[in-house]
Amino acid sequence: MAKDMGATLADDTETIAGLVAAAGAALSAGVALEGDEARREAEVLLAAALRIGRATLLAHPERRVGGEDLARVRDWLARRARGEPLAYLTGVREFWSLPFHVTPDVLVPRPETEEVVSRALALGDELDARPGAVPSLVDLGTGSGCIALAIARERPTWRITATDTSPHALRVARGNARSLDLARVEFVEGSWYSPLVGRHFDLIVSNPPYVAGGDAALDDPALRHEPRVALTPEGDGLAALRHLVEEAPGYLRPGGCLVLEHGVGQGRDVAQMLEKRGFRHVRCAPDLAGRDRVTSAQWPLFAAGTPMIRFETSLGSFDIELNEKEAPLSAANFLAYVEAGFFDGTLFHRVIPGFMIQGGGMTTGLAQKKARAPIQNEAKNGLRNRRGTLSMARTNDIHSATSQFFVNLVDNAFLDHAPGNYGYAVFGHVAAGMDTVEKIAQVKTGRSQGHSDVPLEDVVVISAQRIDA
Repeated sequence: MAKDMGATLADDTETIAGLVAAAGAALSAGVALEGDEARREAEVLLAAALRIGRATLLAHPERRVGGEDLARVRDWLARRARGEPLAYLTGVREFWSLPFHVTPDVLVPRPETEEVVSRALALGDELDARPGAVPSLVDLGTGSGCIALAIARERPTWRITATDTSPHALRVARGNARSLDLARVEFVEGSWYSPLVGRHFDLIVSNPPYVAGGDAALDDPALRHEPRVALTPEGDGLAALRHLVEEAPGYLRPGGCLVLEHGVGQGRDVAQMLEKRGFRHVRCAPDLAGRDRVTSAQWPLFAAGTPMIRFETSLGSFDIELNEKEAPLSAANFLAYVEAGFFDGTLFHRVIPGFMIQGGGMTTGLAQKKARAPIQNEAKNGLRNRRGTLSMARTNDIHSATSQFFVNLVDNAFLDHAPGNYGYAVFGHVAAGMDTVEKIAQVKTGRSQGHSDVPLEDVVVISAQRIDA
């Protein structure tokens, strides 16, 4: 194939325009690229081979190319015809709109892996931040560093660590960190969790090897050039995923999340691993082609068997995890209302962006539902009114809480128990669906029947039901 591709570039095709046309045709034949894709790749390859920008290449189609430059173009095209990835020839692959240097020591970053980044960012933003801390994340088997560094670019305050068993891969990753001005990311050599003993994280992410050892995909000319150890653990392809799931609880903080890329058709297996290990809120997300590619799950914040409540609202759903240990009276009270169907048909009747959303006691027209007797205030339980937590609403009477509750949209320390301020009792947190809570927080509000901050269109609780954890 190399001979055929070299022959395509005749001696008289020495202008840039001629080289682009000939290279596009050669790529169409050699690696089965179609029309526009072949021409685009030809332009990228030629620009890199000629050490000029693509814009310069396109602006000077008449420029003549010869000597070493022409020889390099022909060599690169011949290598590309044998399946060598374009990124290994040019030394660069874009990921998350960032340029990453790559070598045959690391996998070529792929678009589907960007879903790992997206999911990690979304989950990280939902995490219950610890007092005085910022979210921490580790990327296991970082390779080029593309996942860790993309997240670092988006979340400059997060503490990010990346591991890899290959010193050569880490050299590439560290170089990318320097070139992207993200040198604050910590890189550690070692296999999976082995260099992390005694450390705990809010998020663990990984794109591990997952191709089955006998999969025909490994015979693809492009994959033959990439490090096999980064593609397959051999066997059924699930060995690395099993290890990551099994050991993750020892390195996750309570409420922390695990995000794993896996192969098409492996989503169910990974989900079952996670559920069997005790993870909750298992979710499989598709890649850009709509194929199951990334599965995430949360390690419980509280003990196993903790009641979970799903609120279905007119704007979406969210799940609540009750803290029976620290707030037994409030949790039992809330659960009793749920089991009685009390919340069904009620409204989120008070919404203040940057503060909280409140519901649990009014129906359409701001009619007050008859509630049970008030309960004792448990604000002294040590739980803080942080973003995503659930607290009992009350009047100025300290022990007046009944059915109404609110979800904190931000850290509201002034609501915590303190000298001279009895506070508001936290009794749970939003374990999943904080995006729905934020959607509720964005509705337009006004005054109605003497009440302020009332949604102009009803936000209705369709149902509130206990679900299996």
